[in-house]
Amino acid sequence: MNESVSFSFVMPAYKAKFLHQTIDSILNQSYQNFELIIVNDASPDNLKLIVNQFTDNRIIYKENKENIGASDLVANWNECIKYANNDYIILATDDDTFEPVFLAEAVKLIERYPKTNLIRSGVKKIGEDGQTIDVEFPLKEFMTCQEFTLYWAKGQMISCVSNYIFRKKTLIEMGGFISFPHAHFSDDATALAAAKEGVVCISNICMNFRVSNINLSNQGGYRLAVQQIKATDAFMSWYLDHVEKLDTNNNYFWSIACYGGCKCIYLSLIEKLLNKIPFYKFNVAVKIIVSLKHLFKKEKIKLFISVIINKL
Repeated sequence: MNESVSFSFVMPAYKAKFLHQTIDSILNQSYQNFELIIVNDASPDNLKLIVNQFTDNRIIYKENKENIGASDLVANWNECIKYANNDYIILATDDDTFEPVFLAEAVKLIERYPKTNLIRSGVKKIGEDGQTIDVEFPLKEFMTCQEFTLYWAKGQMISCVSNYIFRKKTLIEMGGFISFPHAHFSDDATALAAAKEGVVCISNICMNFRVSNINLSNQGGYRLAVQQIKATDAFMSWYLDHVEKLDTNNNYFWSIACYGGCKCIYLSLIEKLLNKIPFYKFNVAVKIIVSLKHLFKKEKIKLFISVIINKL
């Protein structure tokens, strides 16, 4: 196999619990031409102690002077990718793991589709103990931007970021990862934007997306749910604009497809909000529902009824 293709795993690190497993899975890649850049985002844990357990000279360790991710997670991602030196970038989280053939499979596709700017691996969702929660069905090996956009709208992919490999030049020209509050949908939007020339997909499950109680999306009270709902609204505006710019014959159909998928996310987040919000903040939930740009009036009325029933 041609070893001229180079990769940069860039890891914004904060949590210690699974860090050793993640690093180990990266260093055990069968394809060797890569670097691993670990950026400690002012973690309260002694991450350096964990990193120092590895002697691999492909590891580059950096430390942020302050916790950038606490105020803007995507801003920290974009700071971290500035350290990348190689052709392709993987934003590796500090708790996901990679199968040994992850890069080797990617190289095969890069050689087959040399103009590609985005490679996507199949994903397995795992729990804290590594148990399987969900597995994706294989995707087409090559999808045009239009196909990828529509397939995303159908909600048949597990959404995460570490399974994507971005051509560095493309990602930098885009201005880095697209920012939404708490990085909600930032991975999806960035992948959709980077797929302008299409996306090639590794059919094998080469990346394991960990779901645990220390994930950002599983933390926080009603305020986080509020931010996630606002981010969903902002993303839907972005997505519909993205669809309008595509060369398609039926943007209306695509918009409806997006609407159906995002509406389910809306309802899930509103349910989360209702479960977390205290009674004296009832008016907050009402104001949020009123402010949503991408729900029909009749759907808002149904949500109002749900809010009232929930609070009685």
